Amino acid sequence: MSRSDMLWSGAVLTLIVLSGLSFLPIGLAPPLRAAPAPVVEPGPLDPAPWANWLEARMQPPTAVPIRQTAPVDDLAGYTLVGLVEVDGRMLAMIAGQGGTRSLAVGGTLDGYEAMAIEADHIRLVRDGNEITLRLDR
Repeated sequence: MSRSDMLWSGAVLTLIVLSGLSFLPIGLAPPLRAAPAPVVEPGPLDPAPWANWLEARMQPPTAVPIRQTAPVDDLAGYTLVGLVEVDGRMLAMIAGQGGTRSLAVGGTLDGYEAMAIEADHIRLVRDGNEITLRLDR
């Protein structure tokens, strides 16, 4: 008998034994203890508390603004057309309402106070509302 014949016969014998063993019943161990019954607390008999609770959850959350922003059209008629440095002070050149005027930090434009002038914009504030005018490039 050759080696391959012996391997084939061993494989066939192994399959026969394993298939016979697969029909044997295997006993399962009983559970150690029964699972505890779930505890469900009864709700109120009156539906009003549930309705109030649900109504409170259905209200959208109120948003708290981080800071107030001014309406966009407050200074819509004005445009920042240039920035000039004179004697170490930055001046913003603002066009609007039929003319052009210069504005330094601390100056006012329609009730808005100039807070900062940077390389490409000016920040104006009134009553906590902030507007930024930018250079158009």
